Amino acid sequence: MQTRSTYASKKVQFEQEVDLANIAAQRAYTRTNIQLNRARASAILQNQDDFKKMLANEGMIEASAAERGVRGKSVARQLVMNQGQFGMSQAMRSRALASARFDAKEAMANTNRQLKGTLNKSFSKVAIQPVQDFAPPPPQMENVGLTLMMGMGQALGAGLEGMPKNTMGGGTPPAMVAQSGSGMAGNSPYLYTTDPTFGHQIRTFQSY
Repeated sequence: MQTRSTYASKKVQFEQEVDLANIAAQRAYTRTNIQLNRARASAILQNQDDFKKMLANEGMIEASAAERGVRGKSVARQLVMNQGQFGMSQAMRSRALASARFDAKEAMANTNRQLKGTLNKSFSKVAIQPVQDFAPPPPQMENVGLTLMMGMGQALGAGLEGMPKNTMGGGTPPAMVAQSGSGMAGNSPYLYTTDPTFGHQIRTFQSY
């Protein structure tokens, strides 16, 4: 009973640990996504600023060239260099975003591994459910009177078996007297009958 109660308590604790581990993992996922979204938003804002700067530089190059009366390849070279700087800033920013996405993916995978390890550790405490033992057999109710009578009967049987079958010696029982007859007791005649069980005479006196 105590083992089953302990297992029930561990099961409740396991469910609580699972809930806490899932909550912690979700918080870690959310924090990683927030950081990645912030990096994307920052890259978009920086890209807009660089694009504005590129346009401003392009206007300044053309205006300066017009003031000096410069035409042709020299002005086109400056415009290409201005666009090239904007392209380089975009490339560096894209590389930073790719690295941020990779780091976020690794962070989520690490969080998932930690979550699985925590769940497996918690589950190991309740993996084996205790099996209830067989209940002991109920006590047998005995009839005291019947037991006493059986004991007395066995004792009587043992006593009868121990008695000698013939106490008169020899191997044959004594000869029985006549079953009936007559006799005299003093001056009184009588008739008798022999009891076949005990061998004594049952006399009946006659009156005149």
